[in-house]
Amino acid sequence: MLYIWLERRELESAWGDIRQGIWMALVRMGVFQLSYTPDTKNWRPHILTFSGAPSKRWLLVELASSLSHNRSLFTVSTVLPSGARNQAQRSEMETTIREYLNKRGIRGLVRVIMAPDTFSGAQQLIESYGIGPLVPNTILLGDSQSPERRKSYCETLVHFHKTARSVLILRDESDRGFGARQKIDLGWGGLNTNGGLMLILAYLLRTSLEWRGAEINLNLVVPDETAAVAAHTNLAKVVAQLRIGAKPQVIVSQGQPFPEILRSSSQDADLVFLGMATPKEDLQYSKYYEGLQKMATGLPATIFVLAAPDFAFSEVLQKD
Repeated sequence: MLYIWLERRELESAWGDIRQGIWMALVRMGVFQLSYTPDTKNWRPHILTFSGAPSKRWLLVELASSLSHNRSLFTVSTVLPSGARNQAQRSEMETTIREYLNKRGIRGLVRVIMAPDTFSGAQQLIESYGIGPLVPNTILLGDSQSPERRKSYCETLVHFHKTARSVLILRDESDRGFGARQKIDLGWGGLNTNGGLMLILAYLLRTSLEWRGAEINLNLVVPDETAAVAAHTNLAKVVAQLRIGAKPQVIVSQGQPFPEILRSSSQDADLVFLGMATPKEDLQYSKYYEGLQKMATGLPATIFVLAAPDFAFSEVLQKD
């Protein structure tokens, strides 16, 4: 009996090694098959999420999972202060986070690194994480409310943009999460720059299990009724050209400040998307970001979107 048991254990061990080898061969073949220049129509967000301890910022992990649809990769990452942990403790923390995700039914990769500070660690991870063409193309992180850290935070955002990644910043000052997950508002400024990416993200959420069938509204603010007629016609054409169900909403400002219009029109939304300005040499980004935060005060959960440069996001959703 002992002989049979030992033989079975040896067979199981050998089969485990074979399976590991098969998976490794498939992964290798898949990586080499991937193109370094992705097909626009097949674009998916491969998300690197800076969540810290997932239990404290679970909304980020939940959002990344909903956007990935189990068809693209997403990674939960944490930056530890250098010297605070050794390599064994870092590895143990990765295992703990991975088990935490598994218990909640979340399939994601985990990466924990050590760096002198959070911002340099984030930049280091962006530069080094991935294999071949299989690298994160979208960065997801939480909003920073600290005035003392705003400059470093914004310098990191600019760095992400320079590395041709899209940046998503989740802001939830009310701590009510995503509410009923039934209404998504987009602050619309056109398909160029951030508009195309915001539509893709809204569509991915709407077709996820958690947000199934959510309403997507494209909110465009115009100064008067004359402009509203033309704007509604143009916006309706845009919606018709895209592979997404969205409702055009033209709002006449009548001299009302934009932040007030934004709050009144989106107060019952479960999620709001707002585009960010493209970083430029003559734009003091920390000051700009401070103004953006003030504008978003009082809104439901909001995602600031900064699309990667030189990618035609508008083509992803267009009908053939």
